[in-house]
Amino acid sequence: MAVSHLSAFLLDSSLIDYTTAVTGEALRSAPDSAIHEQTKKRAAHALEFFLNILDPSIDEENKQLAIFESYHAALNNPSLVSSVVQALPIPQGNSPKIADKKVLNLTPAQHVLSLPDTLDAIFAHIPLLTKSDRDTFYSAALTSHAFHNATQLNLWRRPRDLDTVEQQVRFAFGTAISGAISASLGLYVQRLRIRIVKGGWNFRVVEKIASLTPGVVDLTLHWGDSDDGEEPVTASTVVPLYKILSSLPNLRHLYLAKFAYTPPIEGDLAIPANSEIPFTKLESLRLYDFHWYWQPISTGLGATLKTLDIGYGTRVEADEIVALSAKLPSLTTLRIGSGLVDVRHIRKILENIPSLEHIDITNYNDVDDEYVAAAIPLFAGLQDLKELSFNGPIGSLQVEQLAGAPAPLQEVSLKLKGGDEVLGALEKLLKEKHTTLKIVAIAFEGDAPRPTDKIVEALAGISLLESVLIDFDASHTISSSSVDALLKQCPNLVLTDHLETLVQGNALYEKEYKAKFERTRDEAIKESEESVLGN
Repeated sequence: MAVSHLSAFLLDSSLIDYTTAVTGEALRSAPDSAIHEQTKKRAAHALEFFLNILDPSIDEENKQLAIFESYHAALNNPSLVSSVVQALPIPQGNSPKIADKKVLNLTPAQHVLSLPDTLDAIFAHIPLLTKSDRDTFYSAALTSHAFHNATQLNLWRRPRDLDTVEQQVRFAFGTAISGAISASLGLYVQRLRIRIVKGGWNFRVVEKIASLTPGVVDLTLHWGDSDDGEEPVTASTVVPLYKILSSLPNLRHLYLAKFAYTPPIEGDLAIPANSEIPFTKLESLRLYDFHWYWQPISTGLGATLKTLDIGYGTRVEADEIVALSAKLPSLTTLRIGSGLVDVRHIRKILENIPSLEHIDITNYNDVDDEYVAAAIPLFAGLQDLKELSFNGPIGSLQVEQLAGAPAPLQEVSLKLKGGDEVLGALEKLLKEKHTTLKIVAIAFEGDAPRPTDKIVEALAGISLLESVLIDFDASHTISSSSVDALLKQCPNLVLTDHLETLVQGNALYEKEYKAKFERTRDEAIKESEESVLGN
């Protein structure tokens, strides 16, 4: 018979023991007792979880499957109860008794705060976007049964990343048995981030999770890691992917990342019919690898898509991206990090989608001056451009073209080359876009000069500035007055390694800003600890 690494997780003793115990309670309780129906529901949900996920072709799982099939049959056939109960393990200790409930003397305010509708209204006004928000909910959930019931639905909308197979199995089991009490908690889940392990042997439990959470709108599937070596893609891995995505009819945001190297595909993947359907309503799509699924992806994507990120390792031909762009009228964000995109491709894409607001073109091949000279004017001609990230080295002329562009640039990430004239052009860009810029990331090629006081003073004139990612030379001193102006006039600044280099040793920074900046940075680091699979 077959074997599977997943068996040890599915047959975890705590899950098996719970299912066995609750089945015993249900079969031993008097059919006409108040507790019987509720206990029977709990047992049925636990047993059905295993009946639906255990694989009879795996000897270890098949043995447990046969046992649980007999338990399930007994729940619905009184004539089988006696023989099954005799075969059940003898319960250890006494079953917990339900304590007598006493009437509490509550104040009118306490009565109101114990009402589910009131608590739902209160907690609905607390977002779950930060770790601090979620910690508030976790603390509230431990306060009382009423608070627990009111907060858990919000917490289940955004569960923590399911990074390990153990977490995934326990999440799936907990979701399945929650339906015995009321509506399944899986129905409230809106965002999922799940890891597929090397070899894909946990696809089965991920399929189960998807089937239990049909309301998910935001899904991340993180397959393997870069240190896994090769991970071939075959028809046997394409089918589970199709099943997972097809189980989520409300999907709007999707991130598919396969970090293990995919060798050339051998044979036909036999992609299932209708594989394009899950992509038809997407509003955002991020890809890392997954070029082997491009046919259903590109067929399904359409007018609702606003963000498309074709990441490194996604080997898609530029002509295919151009063809896709013709059917994406709502697209506002385009990121291409999959290789060299010729100027002719960029021109055609921008003709198809002239309303693009965010563009990130990362070339992993060397680009020459002719390429840069032709590409930058195309970007500068976009009326709505808010973000431009381009890793080809550009000179003063191209920087001045961006400075004179009508676009309301909020974020620029550029590599500059040339002499002092390129710094003058950069200063002009910063001043021309001082009312809109928020993030400025500038690298310098080779021996290009490093920023001077004029650049820092120009940055200080950008009141909305949030992040400075500029290669400052620690050996080149910037005047304290320029740094002081930057700190005083840009209240939204956050601490970056680049900014830390600039403000090192500045008296005003040390006295008034350092503690606040470092506290904010520590909070951001703490926040990222929960985001295991989000990047």
